Order: sequence, then C-alpha cells, then structure tokens
Amino acid sequence: MQEKLSLADRFGMTVVFSSPDRKTYLEIVEGIAKKRGLEVDREYLHREAMKWELQYNGRSPRTARQFVDWLEANFHG
Repeated sequence: MQEKLSLADRFGMTVVFSSPDRKTYLEIVEGIAKKRGLEVDREYLHREAMKWELQYNGRSPRTARQFVDWLEANFHG
C-alpha cells in the first residue's frame, strides 16, 4: 500500500484496471486459444468463455487465460 501511495504522491497519477467489455474479452480468449494452437468451434469457445466469466471473477485478461488453461487441459476436439 505504501508503494501505491508513494507513486501517487510522486507522480500524481492513478493506475486503473478496468474490465474489458464482452467483445474485447472474447477477442482475448480467441487470441490466447489461437496462440496455443487450439482449434475450437468459435460458438462453443464463446459460449463456454461466457459461462466461465460468470463463475470465476468476471471478465478480465486473467480470467480469459484461466479459461483457456482449463480448455486446453480438458478439450478433446
């Protein structure tokens, strides 16, 4: 906490991490899946990614990565 206050005091700026909108979240999921070479039906990918974000911490790049981690370990397509 001290480091955060120190940065704000020294530089007068605040860093905000906002959640991506639905479109951006799904783009992140698609990008991670593609980078890992996962060939998954787009509709299935989106549907499961949206279920995942409802069950785990909402939309974020971290949630997208965790979803693709799970998908990679469990997908047998």
